[in-house]
Amino acid sequence: MSFTRRSLMTSALSVALAAGALVAPMSAQAETTLVIANSQWLDALRGQNLWAAIKKFEETHPDVTLEQEAIPSKDYADRLMTEMGAGQGPDIMIVQEGLFYTLAGAEFLVPLDDVTEGVDNLNATNENGVVDGTRLGIAWQRAVYALIYNKSVLAAAGAEVPTDIDGLIANAEKAASATGAIGFTGRHSMNEFSAWFMDFQNWAYGYGVDWVDAEGKLTINTPEAVEAVEAFKAAYVSGIMPIGDPMSTQRTRFKEEQVAFSIDNSGGSLNIASGGAMPSNDLGAAPLPFPHPGAHQQIFLGVSTHSDHPEVAKEFLSWLLTDEGQQALRAASGPDALATDVPVTAEFEAANPWAPAFAELAETSRSTLIPGYELETTSIMRPVMTGVEKVLLGAATAEEALAEAQADISADFN
Repeated sequence: MSFTRRSLMTSALSVALAAGALVAPMSAQAETTLVIANSQWLDALRGQNLWAAIKKFEETHPDVTLEQEAIPSKDYADRLMTEMGAGQGPDIMIVQEGLFYTLAGAEFLVPLDDVTEGVDNLNATNENGVVDGTRLGIAWQRAVYALIYNKSVLAAAGAEVPTDIDGLIANAEKAASATGAIGFTGRHSMNEFSAWFMDFQNWAYGYGVDWVDAEGKLTINTPEAVEAVEAFKAAYVSGIMPIGDPMSTQRTRFKEEQVAFSIDNSGGSLNIASGGAMPSNDLGAAPLPFPHPGAHQQIFLGVSTHSDHPEVAKEFLSWLLTDEGQQALRAASGPDALATDVPVTAEFEAANPWAPAFAELAETSRSTLIPGYELETTSIMRPVMTGVEKVLLGAATAEEALAEAQADISADFN
């Protein structure tokens, strides 16, 4: 997919471009350490499983050692761009789609066309890894969103799985009143902006928002966007959400059987269902309570132009695309879609009956990036989400906040 560079770039990208020249890759050496950056390494249990999966590469490549660079998700983009701008950083980066486009725009990624040459089983998760005709990324995971719920909490409260926002609020209130559980969790603050705007795309898409019109012009203050913001505010002010808690805390509480409902992606749901008090078969997953389908988070692997071992890094990516690599990753990735159509095992599905719902939702989900503005999506969504926060705090109406965001964005893009 191609993109057009425009005047507004993320602050991290600006820092990176100003920081200095790129470092030319050096040839691979006989004994090599590859540093792989990922925020998921810090996930409870899932991080260990993912790391164990890719460490299998060392069994067939004894002269290569894989080493983690584990960065908290809230710091990931800024820290990685700062490192890259200074000519440093990991050999391989596992990044969300938005950060991937930022890295691509800064020319920090090595072309990978030779890695996929002759590989004929790549699926649609890899499509956005091609930028202006050059492959720069290979799919790591695609995590689609669903409405997840605790079956036991709902059963104890006599609550039902909702199909609209009014039903979500009513059933979350019912569950909270009857059991003392938190009714509903979700990100709701600019303190978690990078992840929050991706989560919010489910509300936007769910109410028919495209963010662009038929001519590709950015359209922010539409009736559909107003409806989405107002729906989110209705949930926020209803008392069903734990205001101020970061998502990490909210997921821990869900894991401890203290939450009725949440909107989360398949990776987050696997994290919740693993290694906690709640049995995995007690987790339920359903379509989002909106009129239209929601979003997915696409995660790519990319090789840094600053790597001293780009050819060895490519060897790792080639291995990851083999049946051996994909099967190893599948065992640790649960319901997430991978670079090839390696199926979820029957054993996993039996232990995690919520998993098939995510596969069904992935058939209609959309990227969190705005078509035609992939590189700039993060910058565009910042004034949008600033406006949403104003609405939540009662500082503006949805119409006022979105009109202000439209003016700011139009000044830079249209």
